[in-house]
Amino acid sequence: MDNRTLWELTTEAQRAIFPFYDPLFERFADEHGLTQRGFSLLLAAPTFEPDAVTPERLRVRTPYTAAEAYQEELEAVARSGFFVDLLTGEFYLTPAAHAEILNLIAAGRALMTQADPLPPADSARLASLAGRLARAALETPLKGGNWLARLNYRLMPPPEPPLPYFEQAVSCLHAHRDDAHLAAWRPSKLAAATLETLTQLWRGEADSLPAVYAKLEGRGHPVEIYAEAMEDLRARGFVEGPDSGPQVTESGKSFREKIEKDTDRFFFALWSSLAEAEKDEMAGLLARLRDELFAQKPCKGFETSKG
Repeated sequence: MDNRTLWELTTEAQRAIFPFYDPLFERFADEHGLTQRGFSLLLAAPTFEPDAVTPERLRVRTPYTAAEAYQEELEAVARSGFFVDLLTGEFYLTPAAHAEILNLIAAGRALMTQADPLPPADSARLASLAGRLARAALETPLKGGNWLARLNYRLMPPPEPPLPYFEQAVSCLHAHRDDAHLAAWRPSKLAAATLETLTQLWRGEADSLPAVYAKLEGRGHPVEIYAEAMEDLRARGFVEGPDSGPQVTESGKSFREKIEKDTDRFFFALWSSLAEAEKDEMAGLLARLRDELFAQKPCKGFETSKG
């Protein structure tokens, strides 16, 4: 079982859990008038404690979004009563909001437990293997550290019941992949918006400056930032041609491909903590979990438990 295939199976199994608790989260966000980004900030806030949530800390976590966009969203969440706004760019959960978010997470995990289709011993074994990978993520050295994985690990529940433990362990692995991406890219000194502009062109997801901006407008940057990014890419020899039809050069392709390869190399290093037989065992358990969850449909029992 190769590492990439095992990771794909892992993410597929995690996605199969979403329908059983995501409606609860969506309803909470709707009832409180929160955007998707605002709700994600609430879920992330306990991982920063005792430190404040700030645009600067959030940009370490997700550097592609503008600090101004984070500030606006944090202020909107504060107006909803969840954050104390110290008017210094620092936001703290109120005691009531802290308890409410932890209760919401617990309710979501109760729904996961109710949905678990695996026999207890098999579910516990899968959770144990995923947990070993999550702990390995904390111990795998990376340039710039493994800050995101460590933040995410703060939300790890007890090993029993096993499915919530598995789901959070996989979230830690996603965070570790973000750490690996940062370690692969940041030594280049390329600005985040510049890298994302190159990525859009490299993947063929945009073919002009207006198309790049249309794809990335949600990041909160003005179009001028992406125009400057395009100029930087030309100066580095990564892109050539006008804004209406830029082309990624061979040098640009090699640069972006190296970031992708380095990300994979850094990320998959931790998977050596599992023996080959354990990887095969994990793959079988993941496939069963994925298939049996997809075969289920959240029923009235789940709806009732959410209310």
